Amino acid sequence: MTVFDLPILDAHTHLAGSESGESAEGMLKTLDACGVDKAFVFAPLLDVRSWELTDQDFGDIRTHNDYCAHICSAEPERLLGFCVLNPSPSLTNGSIPRAVDLMNEEANRAYHELGLRGAKMVPTNWYPNDHDVLRLYQVIADLHMYVVFHSGIFMDGRESSYCRPSYFEGVHSVKGFKGQIAHLSWPWVDEAIASLLMETNILGQEPENWDLIADISFGSPDDWQLDAVQKAIDTLSPEMLAYGSDIFWPVSAEEYREKYLQPQLGLFETAVTLGHVASEGSGKRADMRRKIFHDNVWRHYQAIVRDPQRPCRSEKEFSTTRASKGHDK
Repeated sequence: MTVFDLPILDAHTHLAGSESGESAEGMLKTLDACGVDKAFVFAPLLDVRSWELTDQDFGDIRTHNDYCAHICSAEPERLLGFCVLNPSPSLTNGSIPRAVDLMNEEANRAYHELGLRGAKMVPTNWYPNDHDVLRLYQVIADLHMYVVFHSGIFMDGRESSYCRPSYFEGVHSVKGFKGQIAHLSWPWVDEAIASLLMETNILGQEPENWDLIADISFGSPDDWQLDAVQKAIDTLSPEMLAYGSDIFWPVSAEEYREKYLQPQLGLFETAVTLGHVASEGSGKRADMRRKIFHDNVWRHYQAIVRDPQRPCRSEKEFSTTRASKGHDK
């Protein structure tokens, strides 16, 4: 437990590949030292600066998903693995329908063969509300897999125009879909809040009925962080937000605590105080803290995931030389 006697689920962490020196044992050591119970663990992203994939990249996507399952197999109840699915038309010589078909197959493989129950998706040369992409969401929902979308600007020069939060409203036409948008979609925080308010307008006040929630992993530069979090806490239901670090493993316990967990806790406390949402020391504030740092995303994940993940351990040696090692700033 942390100093707050608080269970924590980190809803946004990235693997950086076998060459990075990360290991399940090291990850668990950091989580234990910082009082983090569970973490969403995303398969490595491809280190392709422009995100202009080619048909030569599909093998790397599959290998990265294999690697994620292998890492998470060490502690399946705590390291919750997410395959990466990217229906980029450049994978199939410009055809989005064919790219979607390819990712439908990979989603089924990730679920049935790799034992994963989540998918990370980064819109790149495809719009999240594209009619063909909605077919992929339905396959994912029918498999009872949870989705995390990148939403908002990229800090490293990649194309961001596909990642505006209102585009993700297309999931409302997908039966059974559950997922989250990352980073409060900075700099489109106001648009993200407006889109998330539509969850309650369309689907009601019960959190189990919502299609989307948002993680508050850092997306904005320092001077905008408090403004973004406070707007979200002041406006949205407390059940609609979730903690995420956005780290790339490996990370020491000290770095995780000092750069990610404590700053996020500090932002939460300051935003709630300045917004007069819940007074210091009150049961309401403790309840909000627990919801945002654990309960909200765990409930949302469990609302779609029917069977616990069963990540597949591999005996082969992994080579993931094209894995992204972090955020270029």
